[in-house]
Amino acid sequence: MQTIHHKIRKTVVVAALGMLLLSCEGHLEDLYENPNAVTTIDDSALFTKAVRSLFQGTTDNGSAHFAGMHAHYYVAGSTWRAPDQYGDGHDQDYNSIMNDGYSGTIRHIEEVLEHTSSPGTQNDVRNAIAHVISVLGYAKITDGFGDIPYSEGGKGKSQDILLPKYDTQESIYKDMIIRLTSSINVLKSADPAMAYPNSDPIYDNDLGKWVRFANSVRLRLAMRLRYADAGLSQSTVTQCLSEPLMETPEHDAYMIETEGTGNAWFTRRTGFPSIKMSTLLINQLEGTNDPRLSVFVSQDANGQYSGIVNGLTDQAFGNSNFANLSDMGLALSSPESKLYVMTAAETWLLRAEAALAYDNDPVQANILFRKGIEVSLNQWEVGEAEITGFMTSSAATLSGVNNEEQIGVQMWLAVIPNFFEGWSHIRRTGYPVIPVRTSEDLSAGATNGIMPNRFNYSSFELGSNSSNVQEAISRQGANKIDTPVWWDKN
Repeated sequence: MQTIHHKIRKTVVVAALGMLLLSCEGHLEDLYENPNAVTTIDDSALFTKAVRSLFQGTTDNGSAHFAGMHAHYYVAGSTWRAPDQYGDGHDQDYNSIMNDGYSGTIRHIEEVLEHTSSPGTQNDVRNAIAHVISVLGYAKITDGFGDIPYSEGGKGKSQDILLPKYDTQESIYKDMIIRLTSSINVLKSADPAMAYPNSDPIYDNDLGKWVRFANSVRLRLAMRLRYADAGLSQSTVTQCLSEPLMETPEHDAYMIETEGTGNAWFTRRTGFPSIKMSTLLINQLEGTNDPRLSVFVSQDANGQYSGIVNGLTDQAFGNSNFANLSDMGLALSSPESKLYVMTAAETWLLRAEAALAYDNDPVQANILFRKGIEVSLNQWEVGEAEITGFMTSSAATLSGVNNEEQIGVQMWLAVIPNFFEGWSHIRRTGYPVIPVRTSEDLSAGATNGIMPNRFNYSSFELGSNSSNVQEAISRQGANKIDTPVWWDKN
């Protein structure tokens, strides 16, 4: 009896397996025959990862550990304070900054670019959007180091290029502008259904906003070339002004981090090492009665805004009462605070600078300047009465005497909390003026007291890709933090 039952069960199992195999075979045939069936891995997840890495990069080692202090927004405590002293013993950091730049945004977006340009999976709309993200990823790396792997960068997996050549920053910038121009032309008339309907964490598949975003990034790059290639800068600005640009906070490119503890600035405000805001930043905001003071800076235990001077020696720092000074503002450093890579406020101020530099039109520059400030105040949800009051102050109107500096200082404020962009902005324009350190309480570091201009190529890179790195150094200048990158002519 047991044997008969066993045979019956065996027969049923074999029959079921046969039916399953036939079903699978039929399903596979359907896939082969159905032109609308998904036969390849969708690139949406890779695109989302690349975008997320891009925004996380605004809080990474290069931004938090270095650029934020080089640009005098804040001072970090403990061992994180070392870059604030303009030191040069950060070889492992330089290595991680470059590696993280490529292993995050670039690695993922290169896969998207390959996928969306390959036969069978080609999608010009997604490809155009991916180029915008790629440009932003590469722009940050080249702004930090100068010459970098670009034409062969990020190709280790797809093309087995393990020792990529270093391209000149000049050629990189020119190509990035070309790529953005091409993307804008594609996206202006693109079908949103061909983009990322369910996988766009920035604009929820609004291609009109993507056009504004790409064009505003192009304007940023164009103005960064102002002192290195004025002709290309001006012609590109003219192109930018003929296309839609970011104008209101709803056009801002931001993301809210939802994983883990949320925004990384939250863990730095509440954890270790702590961050205290810079005297330079607080003095600027307090001195002009800027309502963004309470946005960017928290009150100390006494209800005051107390900052710390950047670059203190160890002895002076020990006497600074660091623990009791003002923390980063809650709007910047709460778990749900927004991370930004580009804003409408920055775009208006870039236009103001361009009007002054290329049109010699201080009247138009003032209109654009005021618009940039107003949009920034709205971005941070400053009250209407406070906005009205500040816009009537002298700080919100170009004086006619120091217009370039006024625009530069407001740009420095407008890019917060993208502190890396603030550092790049100061390097390009010289504003706000970062005093050379001459006081005995301040550390001159490896730069004789001058704000660092770049990151060094690490010893690992020098050892593993020696000939290509040495060629870059021979073009660019000594591998030191006071060697300016190509566009830094100020």
